[in-house]
Amino acid sequence: MGTKRVWMALLGLALVLGTRVSNAAGEEAKPRPVVPRVIVYIRQDNLLVADLGRAERTTTGIFASIGVLLAFRAGVEPKSRGEGAVGIEMQLDAKTPAQFHAGAMAYAMPFGVSGTRIHVFCDRVRNAQPDGGTGTILGYVMAHEVAHVLQGVSRHSAEGIMKARWEIPDYRQMKSGTLPFDPTDAELIHEALEKRATQSARAEPPPR
Repeated sequence: MGTKRVWMALLGLALVLGTRVSNAAGEEAKPRPVVPRVIVYIRQDNLLVADLGRAERTTTGIFASIGVLLAFRAGVEPKSRGEGAVGIEMQLDAKTPAQFHAGAMAYAMPFGVSGTRIHVFCDRVRNAQPDGGTGTILGYVMAHEVAHVLQGVSRHSAEGIMKARWEIPDYRQMKSGTLPFDPTDAELIHEALEKRATQSARAEPPPR
């Protein structure tokens, strides 16, 4: 190949690489919607859960690990939560009939838009691991159900927090605080929250 052809080939390659770098820079510069804060409203009625504080800290830490800010409040979800917040109401139940959602420690209604969307069966959570760690396990149960509501779909994963049935190794990871969300679940949560943020921004009245 002659010197001129070599020079032209190098110039073409430089232009292609320059275009790719420019496109990548443009993609990085494009702002992503701000992920809204999630507020979980806990209803206990006449039930007092001794390990609730640890459970809430566990759930908060789980979501913080994927970049989602989550907070807990006591009582019923108010009509107004403030700007940029997603509210989820959770009921803690003391006693569960044996045949009601048999084998489950909780259930969620991911397609609901208001009212109680999560029920947690505290008696079954306590019986899941009799050797202790109830508060931590309760936190993982809560995280699992909150994720269902945030994703807005009824699905489970083969591994991680969103497994349909946890096994002994999963409980061991819970107690050590190392059972994660599967990357697909984390992505689904972010996509759903970003979609909410985009819809909320479009619904806001234009400034005068």
